[in-house]
Amino acid sequence: MFPWSPLVFAIAMVLVCIAALVRGRWEEKLLGAAYLAACMASLAVERRPWTGPQGAVIAIDAIVLALTVGVVLGSRKLWPVIAAAFQVLTVGAHLAFIGAEGRLGAAGYLTVLAVWSYGMVGCLAWGAGSQLPLPERLRLHRLKKGLSVHRAAAAPMEPARAEPVDRRCGDGSP
Repeated sequence: MFPWSPLVFAIAMVLVCIAALVRGRWEEKLLGAAYLAACMASLAVERRPWTGPQGAVIAIDAIVLALTVGVVLGSRKLWPVIAAAFQVLTVGAHLAFIGAEGRLGAAGYLTVLAVWSYGMVGCLAWGAGSQLPLPERLRLHRLKKGLSVHRAAAAPMEPARAEPVDRRCGDGSP
């Protein structure tokens, strides 16, 4: 990892959360606000240097997990499901480190937490980006309208004529 990557991630995370708050629907707004608040709260309560899991940070991640699962249950979108999976992996990493009883290094623990954070921010960016309007050229109603105009210009359609019932039945009579 580059020495500046935590700063780049922090800036990207803040921008994605703001985009979710501004552009999103209720799912994006709730999880954007929750994730931004959780990151700020984690920075406020964590003790440095990191040597292992900290109860307050685990509790914050568990609260975000509960909120994410609540959004999954109330939403019909796919991205909250994937975001909940990343949050489950985050809480699982905390529990795995506790279960390892000091046999894992802090650097590996922090790397795993960072990777799952990237996934969570990516899902939130997906949710915020899905609320953007389509470019004018890709809007379906414009394509359908343009297609019907081109068809009408190419071959004018004749009005349908009603045939007698006996001719449509295929009995072969004139």
